[in-house]
Amino acid sequence: MKMRFLSFAAILLLSACGGGGETNSNNDAAPDSSSSSNTNTTSPNNDRTDSNSDSNTQNNITPGSQTETPNNTVEQGDEGGNESSPEEDNEESEGAADNIGTAPIVDLKPPGAVLRKGNEIIINSVVTSPTEYLTYAWTQVAGPEATLIGTDSQNLTVILPTTHSVKKDLFTFSLTVTNNAGLSTYVETDIESANAMNEFQASALLQQATLGATLTEIQAATGLSEEEWLDQQILLEPTYHTPFLENYPDRENPSHINRIDAWWKASLSAPDQLRQRVAFALSEIFVVSDANTSLKGEPEGMVAYYDTLLKHAFGNFRTLLESITLSPVMGVYLSHLGNEKADAERNIRPDENYAREVMQLFTIGLNELNLDGTAKLNDNNTIPTYSQQEIAGFAKVFTGWTFAYSARWDRPSRNYTLPMHAFSDYHSMEEKALLNGDIIPAGTGPEESMQQALDNLFSHQNVAPFICKQLIQRLVKSNPTPAYVERVASVFNDNGQGVRGDLAAVVKAILLDDEARKYSSVLVHSGKIKEPILTKVHLWRVLNARSELNQYYTWNLSTTYGQGPLLSPSVFNFFRPDHVPNELQALGLVAPELQIATDSNMIATTNGHYSDLVWRMAERKNTLNPKTIYMYGQSDITMLSNNGLQALLDYYNLVYFAGSMSDSTRTALVDLDSYFARKDAVHRVAQLLYMVSLSPDFNYQN
Repeated sequence: MKMRFLSFAAILLLSACGGGGETNSNNDAAPDSSSSSNTNTTSPNNDRTDSNSDSNTQNNITPGSQTETPNNTVEQGDEGGNESSPEEDNEESEGAADNIGTAPIVDLKPPGAVLRKGNEIIINSVVTSPTEYLTYAWTQVAGPEATLIGTDSQNLTVILPTTHSVKKDLFTFSLTVTNNAGLSTYVETDIESANAMNEFQASALLQQATLGATLTEIQAATGLSEEEWLDQQILLEPTYHTPFLENYPDRENPSHINRIDAWWKASLSAPDQLRQRVAFALSEIFVVSDANTSLKGEPEGMVAYYDTLLKHAFGNFRTLLESITLSPVMGVYLSHLGNEKADAERNIRPDENYAREVMQLFTIGLNELNLDGTAKLNDNNTIPTYSQQEIAGFAKVFTGWTFAYSARWDRPSRNYTLPMHAFSDYHSMEEKALLNGDIIPAGTGPEESMQQALDNLFSHQNVAPFICKQLIQRLVKSNPTPAYVERVASVFNDNGQGVRGDLAAVVKAILLDDEARKYSSVLVHSGKIKEPILTKVHLWRVLNARSELNQYYTWNLSTTYGQGPLLSPSVFNFFRPDHVPNELQALGLVAPELQIATDSNMIATTNGHYSDLVWRMAERKNTLNPKTIYMYGQSDITMLSNNGLQALLDYYNLVYFAGSMSDSTRTALVDLDSYFARKDAVHRVAQLLYMVSLSPDFNYQN
C-alpha cells in the first residue's frame, strides 16, 4: 500500500522557523499537499476570510497570501520584513498546533491472498489515533468499476468485476477519515485481481494446450488464471522420451515400434503437457520421418530428435534452429549430412535439399510477408523471399558436416544422437550468398559459416509471421485474423525485454490472445479440426489406456489415423497449413487437417475408435490379454449407474467438449442410450463413448 502523510501542524512549525514574521490565524497559508506519497492530512482554517476555501482539499491558499515554496511562505501581514525572535516563533507555532489538534492516523489492510475477479473482498482500515466521532468516506480512484458496499464504514466491502480479459485488473481505492475537529487523513491502496477459471474455461484452455486433458488436470487448473497455469507448465522440467525407450522383447536393441511405445508412454503420463503439445506442433513444422526411410532403423536417433524439440519448446527459436540443423537425423533426412564441397573432377556439387527446405518450410516461406502474415505485393504480385542464388549459397554453408566423433570423413561414426561435427577439408570455402544481399566471405570455415547463415535466417522479417501463424494453427485455430498473427509475431520480435525468438513468450501470447480465450469477441470462424491422432490420445488419457505389460505397440497409426508421431510421408507434413477443401473455397478459409480426411482414413479412424472404445473396454472382459491395450471406464460406469445419464453427459461435456456439446449432440446421445437401455451399464458407456468419438462437436476444437 502506498502512503502519504503531511501534517498541517508540522507545516506551521516549519513555516514559523523558516522566517516569515508572525503567524496570524486570520491570514495563514494553507499547507502544500502536492507530495507524491499516499497519506494526506488536512485541517480547516476557521478564521479564513475566503468563505469558499475547503479544508479537505489539497493545495489551498488563503486569500491575500503568497506561496513561494512549501517551507517558505511570505504572508501579507509581514510588511517591512520584520522578523520575530525564535522564541516567539516556537511559542506561537506550538500554540497553533495545540489549537488544531491531531489528525487521525490511518492504515489500510487489503487482503493478502491472490485476489480473483468476481470475488467479494474486504479492505480493512486501522485507525491508531482516537477513534471517537470519526467519519469515513471510501471511493474508487482507478480501475474497472467495482461494486462498493459500506462506503461510509470503517471497512469497505468490494465486489470485484467478473472476468472480461485475461489480463489482471488493477484498482486503486481511497479512504478519507475525518475527526470531529474537521481534521482529515487521506489514504490509498492498490490491489490487483486475476482470473479464476471455471471448469469449462480450464477445459477449453487445456484442449488447446495439452494432448488431451483428464478430469484431474482440469480440476487442478480450475481456480487459476490462464497465465498462472501456463507459467506453472513452462516451469516444469521436460519429460524426455529417451528414458521410455526400451529394447524390443528378447532383443538387445530397440526397434521402430519401441520409439512409438516411448512416445505413447510420455504423452499419456507426462505432467508437462503444454511442452508435449508444443513439441508435437513443432514436429509438424520441423519435419523428419522414419516412415519408409533409412531412419526407421534408428529409433534412438528419432527419439533424440523429438527430445530436441521438447528441450527447446520454450527456449529461443535461434537455438532451436541450430539444434535441428545440426541434428544427424535431420542431416540424413534432408541429405546435408555428408554433403561435400564442389569437385568438378568427381562431378560433385553441394546438395541443395536442406538449403531449400530450411528457407521454404522452417523459417521464411516462399513469399515475403507483412507482420500480420499477409503477403507483400509488388504490382499485385507476390515477392519471392529467395532465388537460386541464395539456395546455392546456403548449400555451400551446409557442406563438410557429418556424424559426431567420426574417425575420418569416409568412416562416419553413425551416432544419431549427438550434433554433427564439421570436417573443414570438405567444406566449401567459396563466397556464399545469403538473404538480403548478405555475403559470407571466401575462406570462411564451416562453423563460422553456419553461425552467420543461421543468424541471417533468424533475422529475416518473415520468420515471426511465418512461424507464429503455423503455431496458432496447430494450437488454436485454422484461420487466425491478421491482427492475431501480428500480435503474436510482435512478441516473437520482442518479448518485452528486447529478446527476439522467445518461444515461451510466443506460446503464451498465442494462448492468452482474445481470439483464443474469446472473452470480449467471438468471431464467426474460430477453432480448428482436431488432428485424428490427438482425438485418440485424448480418449486414451481420460480412459487411462494401458496394457498389463505396459506396452503401447500401435503398429498401424498412419494407416488407421492418417498420421503418427514423426511418421509424415514427406517433409511437407501430413497436411499443409494452407490446404483449402473444395467446400471452403468460396469462403477463402483453410482447414489443414482435412487434407488427411480421405474416405479410407475416415473409415479406418471410425473402426479404430470402435475397436478401442467398444471391443477393448476392460470392464467388458472376463480375462485380459497382457499385450492388449484396454480402456478403463469404471468411473463412467459407476456414474451412469448411480447418478444417471444426464450426469454422465455433463461429465462428458466437460472433459471431451469443454462445454461445447450442442443440444443436437446431447439429444443424439440420449437417443442412442435409449436404444441400448436393456444392456448393462458397461455396454451403454462403451456405446456412448464411441458416439462421442464420432460427434462433430468432439472432433472440432472450439
